[in-house]
Amino acid sequence: MSFAATLARDFPAAIPANQFVNSTQDKLREHGVHRGSALPLIATCRDELAFALTAELQRAWGPAFNMAGLAGLLTLGRTGIAAARGHAPLMNDRRTFVLFGLAHVGVDDAGTIGNCERPGVPGPSRTCGALMALHDELRGGDVHTSDYPYLDKDDPEQSRLRERIAPRVPDVEAVGLLGITRIARDLIDADTDAVIQVLRDDQVPAHVAVFTGIHIHGPRGAEYVDVGRSFLDRGDEILALSL
Repeated sequence: MSFAATLARDFPAAIPANQFVNSTQDKLREHGVHRGSALPLIATCRDELAFALTAELQRAWGPAFNMAGLAGLLTLGRTGIAAARGHAPLMNDRRTFVLFGLAHVGVDDAGTIGNCERPGVPGPSRTCGALMALHDELRGGDVHTSDYPYLDKDDPEQSRLRERIAPRVPDVEAVGLLGITRIARDLIDADTDAVIQVLRDDQVPAHVAVFTGIHIHGPRGAEYVDVGRSFLDRGDEILALSL
């Protein structure tokens, strides 16, 4: 296998990260949404490898409200989301938000899912480390779904990952790391609906654009996005956006 072969097999619709960023601008510009008219909300993993894409999104959309959490899951809660609500520019008696929610995974030169290159770190590194740790726990039988729900106060974000993902993995060998990454993406997809509701829990109307998917770290700095949900929710209508 190779990086290109794994990308074609497992992420056939993935596009280069810079194309993803530019396409969000192009598609939303058609609907009157542009930098300065909307507040970007960015939910990516805390991993420093996610920063390159985050920086490009902020270059395109301006300073963002940081919604980052392990594996890209939204862990800031209702209070955190509500805090962002009042930060968006008020234009034509309406606020507009552009929400990005991305799980992530590494794929190395040999096409191995979960491996990536980190500057100054010898040998293959792991990404997403939080999801790989959960994958290892599940393979070792160290996670029991009957234990949930619970919250480890010393490890709140990882325990939240375990609580939400583990019950959705009936067979870890069959699902594998890629399957767990897709489950994380699906949870992010579901969470965006809850975010929209909180942003709308206000007297000021809100339009919310949503872009989700899986951020892929390839060899030598290659960056791709396997696009998930892509739409503009205006409240009275939802417009699909094809990137």
